[in-house]
Amino acid sequence: MVMLVLLLTACVASLGGGLAVVGHTERRIAGAHLRGVQTTYAADAAARLAIDAISRDSASTSWPSSGTIPVLPGGARVMAIAAGETVDLDARTAELNADAARQWPVGPDTPRWRLVAWGRLPAMGSPRRVAIWMADDVMDADGMPGEDRNGMLMIHVEAFGPRGAAHVVAAHVQRGAGTVRTVSWREE
Repeated sequence: MVMLVLLLTACVASLGGGLAVVGHTERRIAGAHLRGVQTTYAADAAARLAIDAISRDSASTSWPSSGTIPVLPGGARVMAIAAGETVDLDARTAELNADAARQWPVGPDTPRWRLVAWGRLPAMGSPRRVAIWMADDVMDADGMPGEDRNGMLMIHVEAFGPRGAAHVVAAHVQRGAGTVRTVSWREE
């Protein structure tokens, strides 16, 4: 009888331990999913801020060479995401431009990404940071990657969260007579 009680006690203890491990794993999975979703929303919001900034100044020739998005604070070009996690925005800009040169090798019309805004989204009390780049589109064919002649701009947004959470939004917008229309929207 004692042996049976000990066997049942061991079974209950191992079952309880297994359930504790499953509960801990579920909490970690849920936390990672939440961080990912929040980072996705941050990227979407930053892309919409960029489109809004272009809409407010849609006739300006300053896009993409000198336009800015004043809502984002900017600051140091090495953003601290969390303890021990940083993003070097100058290095990331160089990577984007190298990728553009490989993807669209069209000489002087090769898009040149320019960092236009970065930092924490306003009124979003979270550790997520965003960075927004703009470039002239490939089809402009004016030989000047810093000037937009056909009204089409490319937007590249990256959002960064703690523990490696990241999300990218790439969009093309068409500027017209006082309007801005989103032509394409891709999330990665």
